[in-house]
Amino acid sequence: VAFQKYCEAMKKLGMKVMEILAISLGVDMSHYKYLFEDGCSIMRCNYYPSCQEPSVALGTGPHCDPTTLTILHQDQVGGLDVFADKRWQTVRPRSDAFVVNIGDTFT
Repeated sequence: VAFQKYCEAMKKLGMKVMEILAISLGVDMSHYKYLFEDGCSIMRCNYYPSCQEPSVALGTGPHCDPTTLTILHQDQVGGLDVFADKRWQTVRPRSDAFVVNIGDTFT
């Protein structure tokens, strides 16, 4: 039940982000609604404990998100980097915030 409630909350948040994105692109706020309201989503839970030797640690390598939207909550360990301004930059973890990535769909 808790998992289902969390997924529903993330779906609502995702739809709200898509409305804001639509407005920022100069289209009606419901422009993307029909594409996503009945769509499926993927929830992935990754846990990477801190490692004293990062060169031998496993994790997700450099990649582009192939999806439209990724909503991510980091733990205090962090480890997320984004490619911006032609270089990789660390995203500082915040317990009171989500990271919202716009995926390759909008490139």
